[in-house]
Amino acid sequence: MVTKRIKSASKSKKVPVQPGNHEVYGLVLFAVALFCMLCIYAPSQYTGGLGTSVRDYLKDNLGWAAYAIPLYPIVYGVLSFMEKSPKTISRQVIASLILLVSGLLASNIIEPLSGGQWLGYITEPIRQSISWGGLLLPLVGVTLGAEVLLLLPPFSLLIAFFRLISERVVGLAQTTELNSQQRKLYGKLRVHEQELEALMSLYPSAQELKVWLTTLRKAKVNIPDFTPEEKLQLEEELNNTQELLQEFSTKKAREITEHLQEEEYPLPELPHELERPLKLELQSAQLMEGHRVMLTREYNELLGTIRKMNRERDMNIKTLSGNVRAVQLRQVLSQQESRTLSWKQTSKAVTAWQQQVDIFVPWMEFLVEVAAHAQGLVLDSELAKKLTQNFKKTLREIGWWEKSLENLQGSPAVPASKNEVAENVEFDLDFSSLEFSFEDPTPISADPVPAPTYTPPAPASREEEETPPWMEAEEPEDDPAEASNPLEPQQPKANLKDPQPTVGAIPATKPTPDLLDPIPNTTQDRRILDQMARERADLISQTLSEFKVQARVVDHARGPTVTRYEIEPAPGEKISRISGLSNDLARALAVGGVRVEAPVPGKSVIGLEVPNAEREPITFHAAIASKAFGDSKAKLPIVLGKSIDGEMYVGDLARMPHLLIAGSTGSGKSVCVNTLIVSLLYRYLPQELRFVMIDPKMVELTPYDGIPHLIRPVVTNPADAAGVLLGTVAHMERRYKMMSQVGAKNLEQYNAKMRQIGEPELPFMVIIIDELADLMITSPKEVESAIMRLAQMARATGMHLVLATQRPSVDILTSLIKVNVPARIAFAVSSSHDSRTILDNTGAERLTGQGDMLFYQPGLVKPVRLQGPYISEGETVRINDYLRRQFFEDWFGEAYGTDFDGVDEGGAGPKANGPMDFSDPLLRQAAEICIEEGQGSVSRLQRRLSVGHARAGKLMDMLEAMGIVSKHQGSKPRDILITREDLPEFFGK
Repeated sequence: MVTKRIKSASKSKKVPVQPGNHEVYGLVLFAVALFCMLCIYAPSQYTGGLGTSVRDYLKDNLGWAAYAIPLYPIVYGVLSFMEKSPKTISRQVIASLILLVSGLLASNIIEPLSGGQWLGYITEPIRQSISWGGLLLPLVGVTLGAEVLLLLPPFSLLIAFFRLISERVVGLAQTTELNSQQRKLYGKLRVHEQELEALMSLYPSAQELKVWLTTLRKAKVNIPDFTPEEKLQLEEELNNTQELLQEFSTKKAREITEHLQEEEYPLPELPHELERPLKLELQSAQLMEGHRVMLTREYNELLGTIRKMNRERDMNIKTLSGNVRAVQLRQVLSQQESRTLSWKQTSKAVTAWQQQVDIFVPWMEFLVEVAAHAQGLVLDSELAKKLTQNFKKTLREIGWWEKSLENLQGSPAVPASKNEVAENVEFDLDFSSLEFSFEDPTPISADPVPAPTYTPPAPASREEEETPPWMEAEEPEDDPAEASNPLEPQQPKANLKDPQPTVGAIPATKPTPDLLDPIPNTTQDRRILDQMARERADLISQTLSEFKVQARVVDHARGPTVTRYEIEPAPGEKISRISGLSNDLARALAVGGVRVEAPVPGKSVIGLEVPNAEREPITFHAAIASKAFGDSKAKLPIVLGKSIDGEMYVGDLARMPHLLIAGSTGSGKSVCVNTLIVSLLYRYLPQELRFVMIDPKMVELTPYDGIPHLIRPVVTNPADAAGVLLGTVAHMERRYKMMSQVGAKNLEQYNAKMRQIGEPELPFMVIIIDELADLMITSPKEVESAIMRLAQMARATGMHLVLATQRPSVDILTSLIKVNVPARIAFAVSSSHDSRTILDNTGAERLTGQGDMLFYQPGLVKPVRLQGPYISEGETVRINDYLRRQFFEDWFGEAYGTDFDGVDEGGAGPKANGPMDFSDPLLRQAAEICIEEGQGSVSRLQRRLSVGHARAGKLMDMLEAMGIVSKHQGSKPRDILITREDLPEFFGK
């Protein structure tokens, strides 16, 4: 008893709880929760090495469930502060843990290790064995968690679900059960009904089919009411109907077979002359060999098409030989109809091919005769030239060429009969006995080859009326002294006018296309190019199928540099799979690299840009002669290049409104700048457009020094460039003040108001910086601030920036410059990082160079790939020489030229109007220029002496003070008051 009392006393005795322990527990739990939150949610730079290790450990092992860990300490910490027992929420915590584990299991089954490595060891065998069937396990876990939360017995929800499904299935089976004979009859009726409907669609006029179908449908409706005897009778009738249907189908099959046996698709014959290659050492024979290969390839394609049609016809006959059903009849009739349409097209193609063969075969024998002739090489060179210019037309003129061969002096060195040619189709001739002279053909000019004198009879068609082009080329010149050998390659004639005398100036006019090189004739055989493109398209489709990518090439577009193949992926095929195969496609096509454009703007296809084997040259002459440049409504049109679709792309600098050009050395950047400048020179006079050019490299823009469009000489010193740019900013602010005074918002409105009151208009201004990197290294703050002011505000004043650099790095192309210069041209670069720096996108690293560019401006969905035109140094020199000889009254330069001087060239400080210095070494030279020109002008001195406007103005003021030139006369040039003989009186000998 005593022991029991002691035990009961010890049990009833309560352990004293120190006050404040629950707050301590709560704070500890909150600290744990805070630590977990910092480790899991915060970035690495705020947690340090320990936090990063904890976060990586939790995320690797628990997956996304690691984000829920801080919730449990927070909940228990709140309970501790409220002095409540943790048992109050134990059921909810257990249920949440079961649901969390079920979610992790589902994640690991759908995507491996997304739910952590701990559960990955359990789910990985399940996922590999039954795949997504393993989701049943987390589904059971979800139901178990719901049962714990709802205080239900374990698995009670699953049991109730399966019990409900079984009851529904059993009830459905009971309600739809029919006796076996009734189901069998219903199935037969359905089969006969489908067969009758199919035959009715093929032969709607057959009355017996209509009667059978009506009777059968009535029986189908009344089956449930039939007695067993009626069902047996119906089954017998169905068997009889089946025999009648088979007899009807067999009869129709015989009729179709008779028509099929009447189909004939004859195979064309390949002439034996086309079976072997043409082996002659002639330029024209090489061109003819390409045409022979094309004809042979077309023959093989036609042969394959006709053989396929014959095979399909034989298969149709075999199909109709046994028991035939309506489906087979429909298939055969459909194939017969499509085959008839295909044969109409194929027969036309065979006829066209045969016509080409009839024209081509005589050339085989003719070329042998040319090779055997003593002077055949002379005729061969002219024939090759004409074949290159117009292949089809020259092929039809074999009669003219045969007569021309007869008229050549000399006789064949080796007689070649037609029989010999027919026997030796490889044309392996022995040229060792031929006495050809491979010396300079100029001695032939002493005894020129006479032009053919053959006069053909009156032709029946217009094509035969035309004189062969090579006969027209050999017409003698009017001047006998200038006559030359007609078969000798002629040098291109210069289209330039005779240079005018240097004394005196010519009025300011736009350059003419005569200053440019003639447009070369680069016509290529489109059939050969299309055949090569089709072969590459088949190779692309084959390569994609090898990598199990479901896609096909649906079209192609050949550009001057690359050919874009349009790939249509199958439904559900990801674009990324095709983009990831760019290197494999380049290997299969044996090219340096391909560019994937996914997708092509405006089309639901993927573009694969493959470099061409031969680049098509685009000349600047052809660009400005294009309709796109001539009809352009742009304010400042600039020729950018030709697109893949073959269209000339002309941009508008006024809409861009500033342009950034970047690319590696030798990629075509400098040529692009030259074409941009010359495009504007061909459109605007000096009174309408002025340039400010900065060229720290001193090689690219210095050839333009002295043209009248320059407001000041080309800046070549990087130290002076910052001052010139700041002066340009000052002129921009001056323009804004002038526009505000007349209430104009932009240059266009200002010039319109000036035209109304008869005042001179302000010209457009283009500021070109050829190498931005040199300026950014010399004066980064001043240059960047000036460029920012101009880029942000100069558009309304008609002033536009063109920035070029061969160093596309982030320290040169800063974010401020890129934001304010939205239009970009990217040439070939070395890495995708440089491409992103220029275009904010990849692609420029896969360009081929030599003018291949990506152009982007606001409004375009994606950058456009273009091939820039080429302008030679000779063309640039001729244009600049022509412009330097022009004269005009430069009121704008005299009024505002000092804004762009920056630092005075003489070193006297910035724009200082000091006293006249008559000891200036350029004073006498300025006087000689004025006497030579016959008139005096500040702008003329500025260009001829390559000095700034301030110094040229001082020289003109000193000449006026000395009495050499007259006073300023408004818009008229100054008169010259002395002659050259009077110069020693002013300057001495």
